[in-house]
Amino acid sequence: MAQQFMLKTGLKPKKVAGGNRMEKQKIFVIGDSVSIHYGPYLKNMIKHKFDYDRKRGVEEALEDLDKPVGANAGDSGMVMDYLAEEHKKNIKFDILLLNCGLHDARVDRDLNKVQVELEDYKMNLTKIIEISKTMSNKTIWIGLTPVIDEIHNSRKEGVLRYSKDIYAYDIAAKEIMEQYNIPYIDMYNFTKNLGTDIYSDHVHFKEEIRQLQAKLIADYLNLI
Repeated sequence: MAQQFMLKTGLKPKKVAGGNRMEKQKIFVIGDSVSIHYGPYLKNMIKHKFDYDRKRGVEEALEDLDKPVGANAGDSGMVMDYLAEEHKKNIKFDILLLNCGLHDARVDRDLNKVQVELEDYKMNLTKIIEISKTMSNKTIWIGLTPVIDEIHNSRKEGVLRYSKDIYAYDIAAKEIMEQYNIPYIDMYNFTKNLGTDIYSDHVHFKEEIRQLQAKLIADYLNLI
């Protein structure tokens, strides 16, 4: 599975001063609540080779996974703003692991309006990649995760999401990553192919699925 994602990274290992031991590359994650769930598994799977870190505020985010607060980076506009602020501080990353889109595709059930229109999402992603290229040695994009309309929208309240929208946003992201030569890990199709009995709620996944998602990313990273 990981072979199809293998790309030349151009990254060079760092030597620790005074010895031959190589310093671990530092990976920083900016992503949604799905990334929070698979994050601990990913951290453990790559710990021999990478130092894992992410946007702060995991406990705050876990209080309500539907709210984009703390470690839950939210929609593309929020990710863009966060990176822009970090850029002003001259923050640098070895490897930046990015994803957003599930919040962009949220539909307000009262207004019947998507949170971030697809064309705005594309523009935001272009800006995100342009900023990230100046801040990191390597940027990697993680695809969206699918929803099943009947499961997600059976709730009596909360935002709606539609499979057709998630697919369209994921395809748009993939095309932009190809345009900018950014590695893209196809989390969407990988997760979709795991079946339908995979959700712990309307949009998040069971523990065993989180582990598989982490392994997908780890298999790619461990080839670097």
